[in-house]
Amino acid sequence: MSFYSPIFFLLFIGLVPIIIMYLLKKQHTELTISSNYLWEKALRDVEANRPWQKLKKNLLLILQLLIFSLAVFALARPFIFSNAISGGHTIIVLDTSLSMQGKSKDSTRFDIGKKEGEKLIENLRPDSRVTIIAMDATPNIILNSTKDQKLARKKLEELKPSNTVDNVEETISLLKAMVKDEEDYSILVFTDKGIEADIDNLFVNYIDGEEKNIAIDNISHSIDKNGITALTRVTNYSDEDVKFDLSLYVDNKLSDVKEISLPPRESNNIYWQGIHPNVGIITVEADIDDSLKEDNIRYHVVNPNPIKKALLMTKGNVFLEKAISLNNNVELYKINEASENIEGYDLYIFDGMAPEKLPTDGNIIMINLENNELFKAPVVKFGELKALNDELFKYVNLDFSLSEARYIKDADWIEPVLLIDDNTVIGKGQKDNQKMIVLGFDFHHTDFPLKIDFPIFVQSMLDYTLNIGIQEKTNILVGEGLNLNILPKTEEISIIKPDGKKEMLSLSLALSPYTAQELGVYKIEQRIGEELPISYFASNVNTQHESMYQSMTNEEREEMAQEGKKVKGERSISNILLLLAILILAAEWVVYSRGN
Repeated sequence: MSFYSPIFFLLFIGLVPIIIMYLLKKQHTELTISSNYLWEKALRDVEANRPWQKLKKNLLLILQLLIFSLAVFALARPFIFSNAISGGHTIIVLDTSLSMQGKSKDSTRFDIGKKEGEKLIENLRPDSRVTIIAMDATPNIILNSTKDQKLARKKLEELKPSNTVDNVEETISLLKAMVKDEEDYSILVFTDKGIEADIDNLFVNYIDGEEKNIAIDNISHSIDKNGITALTRVTNYSDEDVKFDLSLYVDNKLSDVKEISLPPRESNNIYWQGIHPNVGIITVEADIDDSLKEDNIRYHVVNPNPIKKALLMTKGNVFLEKAISLNNNVELYKINEASENIEGYDLYIFDGMAPEKLPTDGNIIMINLENNELFKAPVVKFGELKALNDELFKYVNLDFSLSEARYIKDADWIEPVLLIDDNTVIGKGQKDNQKMIVLGFDFHHTDFPLKIDFPIFVQSMLDYTLNIGIQEKTNILVGEGLNLNILPKTEEISIIKPDGKKEMLSLSLALSPYTAQELGVYKIEQRIGEELPISYFASNVNTQHESMYQSMTNEEREEMAQEGKKVKGERSISNILLLLAILILAAEWVVYSRGN
């Protein structure tokens, strides 16, 4: 045992006045009595009040001395040592990932971990430093090396669980960097996952809970003449058979219900057929009381494919025309001379010619333009082709040759796609909310159109440039970044979250990936004058990471529990001493009352 505030032991001097009060004779007055029946008792009182006599046994005195001593000990804040925790720097890591919202007895794993962390801080020595880290998709240092334990408890209390995954690897790397030059430290991790790391003084407090859990892992769809067919994958992540109802909602209206039975640790694919092709949002929900309710529902946005208008300005390019016509969602228009003031198309393809002023209401593909500043004048006759890891060449082989090409000038918005001797000959990017692809060679100067991969390359260019009226990617996992497809001439863009709150985004910020932190369907609004184009995307649980709780044997659970019991720190016993002092004070009052 040791003490946080031993200076309070000086108050033991206060015991001296208490003892002196019992030694000194109490002042009294003479009284005339009618009988000497009580004389013997009065004589004993006189003897007891004789000053500076030998101190006799007195129960009240003993109780008062004991009460005073307990109060002094409590002020000195005694604590019991624990071998597991160092008193220098205590680093508390609380797992805030979605799985921590799972049930554990009458609470959640997260709340249990937070309360254990608060108890740990409460029992630390006053000179101990505390660091709090939230283990989320990225580790977040909430409080760094503070001695203000009141503030540390407040920051820990304010923590909320997230809907994302945890990043154990990045958290371990951060911890290693933090304790690299420290000797007196302890790391306490409160989590529902097993963690192993080669870090000294790291203790994992494993928070167990209910194992029964099913999850909806995925929703996908296909469209045919009979409408939409949706495929739902459901998994039983527990060790027991489960039965439940699975409900299908179409645009927030109940459409169908199926009874599902799943054996332990198995999955099943559920098909929903005959859904109307104009549906926008599909939701599937499992009606079951299990450990984690957040993975019992999944949202899916059906991305429509409206017909797009494309204008091809060329003197003649049969190969390119036929490759474009293979896409049934593209309505192709063609002119054979450069025209000014063109507008009203989703895509402009300028093959060897272009107007002096490029249109601003659609995306653009430029092919070997001589009158454009992006193309360098010297013509390259030979060189080694090199394709970078890009979507345009994802399924395209480089088994073609070029007789001549122009290099593309460097620009901050151009991303290189195809190189000749480390110089760009195909680039792409986004400039002023317009997607652009720039090609530095004529298709007539290459055997590329004769290759089987040429139509694939053209479709890849169309996929990149024509997904402008709708959100290109509509289904993500919570915590992922999403590239928003911003329309040309968009003046304002806003996101309406699943909870109904509206978030305004600056156009410059909207070019960066948007991170969804909530589960559900998000609405994207883009204002262009009086028009308000709307699109949607859905954010769902990463069930592969957060729904599959670890299956452990009883021996493994007991071992983890014993390891967690080490996470206690110095246990303060001040409150116990104060409670004992109050009980003795009550006893003293009883003794005094009976004595009178």
